[in-house]
Amino acid sequence: MRPPHLYYRDGIALGVDPDVLERAADERARLRAQGAYPLLSLAHLAHETGASYTYLREVVSRTRDPYQDVAIPKADGGTRPISAPEPILMDVQRWILKHLLERTPTHPASFAYRPGTSIVHCAEQHAGASWMVKMDLHDFFGTVTETSVYRVFRRLGYAKLVSFELARITTRAQNARYAPWLAGNRTIRAYSVDAEGVLPQGGPSSGQLANAAATRLDRLIQSFALEAGLTYTRYSDDLMFSSHAAFRRVDAVNVIRRVSGLTRAAGFSPHRNKSRIVPPGARRVVLGLLVDDSVRLLPEHRRRIEVHIRACEKFGLAEHAAHRGFDSVFSFVDHLDGWISFALGVERDRAMVWRSRFNHVLSGAGLLSAIQRV
Repeated sequence: MRPPHLYYRDGIALGVDPDVLERAADERARLRAQGAYPLLSLAHLAHETGASYTYLREVVSRTRDPYQDVAIPKADGGTRPISAPEPILMDVQRWILKHLLERTPTHPASFAYRPGTSIVHCAEQHAGASWMVKMDLHDFFGTVTETSVYRVFRRLGYAKLVSFELARITTRAQNARYAPWLAGNRTIRAYSVDAEGVLPQGGPSSGQLANAAATRLDRLIQSFALEAGLTYTRYSDDLMFSSHAAFRRVDAVNVIRRVSGLTRAAGFSPHRNKSRIVPPGARRVVLGLLVDDSVRLLPEHRRRIEVHIRACEKFGLAEHAAHRGFDSVFSFVDHLDGWISFALGVERDRAMVWRSRFNHVLSGAGLLSAIQRV
């Protein structure tokens, strides 16, 4: 980023009107004083990201839908719809995440999409609890509209037009959502469309923007949790409450009722079919991890890794991959390597043994060096 005096001198050399340069310099200084990256306009964003200005105008004016719909298989047999941005927009959203959103304040109870945090850190907050209450938010990303995203960028200090354009670039139009205030925006006539966008699940910037938009939700629920003597965490759309004090099922039911009301008050929707009460003595699972006095892998996850490695050692890598129906040896290797990498973040000592054994299998198949290069 050019220093302010050199920025001004370069502008004069390019023949830019001095008044325009003065206003741009003032805006740069104002944004930097607020700790925000000094982004001045859509053309400036195009220059910084390498995307063409014409392309960004098409995205902002909603004349181009730069997303591909992808269905990701879920563990329960269903699918999760993902809106994957096309490569150019993917790069632009990554730039926005890195330069504009990395310092966005996040509520301490929120653990997803934050550098340096993981599901383990979130689950650890509930270690030693006696009762747990688990809730979900329905269509978390789809509930965050471009109006909410616009407000996030305004709070960061960006001008109204820039915030509007950034909100359009980081959301996807949903024709079912009519937005009168957007349709009536005549600042730039090409931007006047009657469909409001929502955050796409699959966009690089969506997680951080969703967290920022959910700050009021976290504050309301945290205030209630403190009054009730509960520990509260949110990991994306997963809400978790726990207690070590005297607690009854009727209290848990009241938690669900109160939190559902607070969720709706904050503009989100509770998933009615996914609320769970976990009493003392029941298996406590948080984000796919076993939580008692510590956080551990689920026994079935341990068995899955152990069975795969043992079978590879006994029958051979290719034979086991074919027996389990994988498309190729490499797809199986990616599958098991992912499970071991996940385990390393939960039970490192145990996972290091698995890693060593699996590396020995790969070495015997002549694949270790090839995998490490990848």
